[in-house]
Amino acid sequence: MAQKVIELPAAATSSSDSKASAAVFFIPKSVITELYTSGISVGTANTATNPLDVIKVRLQLARNQAAVGTKPPGMVATGISVVRNEGVAALWSGLGPSLARGFFFGGARLGLYTPIKTVICGDNVRPSLEMKVLSGSLSGGLAAAVTSPIELIKTRLQAAGRDPTAAKTSMGVIRAVVSQDGVAGLWKGAMPGLIRSAILTAAQCATYDEVKRGVVATTGWGDGVSLHLTSSMIAGLVTTTITNPIDVIKTRMFVGGKSYSGPIACASHVLKTDGLIGFMKGWSASYARLGPHTVIMFLAAERLRKYAGLQSL
Repeated sequence: MAQKVIELPAAATSSSDSKASAAVFFIPKSVITELYTSGISVGTANTATNPLDVIKVRLQLARNQAAVGTKPPGMVATGISVVRNEGVAALWSGLGPSLARGFFFGGARLGLYTPIKTVICGDNVRPSLEMKVLSGSLSGGLAAAVTSPIELIKTRLQAAGRDPTAAKTSMGVIRAVVSQDGVAGLWKGAMPGLIRSAILTAAQCATYDEVKRGVVATTGWGDGVSLHLTSSMIAGLVTTTITNPIDVIKTRMFVGGKSYSGPIACASHVLKTDGLIGFMKGWSASYARLGPHTVIMFLAAERLRKYAGLQSL
């Protein structure tokens, strides 16, 4: 088939036009690749750590469910109780929404980090820590705002336990929430979730980014598993500590529905009933989950990025 060839003036074939052409065709393709490689890596991490996520949710709600004067069980006791009373499969409750959330939410918050950082700082400028934090905050906040209903469904399924009145399917949760609070109820807890996601992504990605370069400068390691493992373990520790208070508020709002008028009211209730230590409720389970989750996520992401032809994080 004959092709119509349009000749352009020399000025139109300058390097500036080449850059514009690259911007039109390369950036969308790279962003899509960023999103699906990130989504797969987060989904893999979610599947492996779902049991720890269930235990974390149960721990954070234990104070509300325990009898007055009774000390809530710890992480191991909670896990044993779930298996004994509900079976091993209960540790994977909420896995469907978790995978959906991992692919869409996780893919967006991690996948948009590098493109946003590039837009803010440019290709040839080494980003400062502040710029990395800003990039992570924007990608995490945007992802959370869109996918908050999926997080609400996942959390309610994980918190349901053997409660006969609690919905046991995703559609059941949606119907129950809409019936009680209207469609807007699907975004109940969205604000603390958005704040947590912005802080989580900023802490996770910026810490990993900074630590990775610090480890390279200190040890001289090349871009490999040892470097990725060390950096992601430290990132997981920092991220868990920073986000746990917001995670406690988000979990209680997701499950409590209209029990709290907003994040501040929920935080006040936590402070009044449990003191400051209440904001660290479930920290051990959070780290037991988020630590390995961060490691698996970054190890998978780095490998997938290499196969996809993307630069290392």
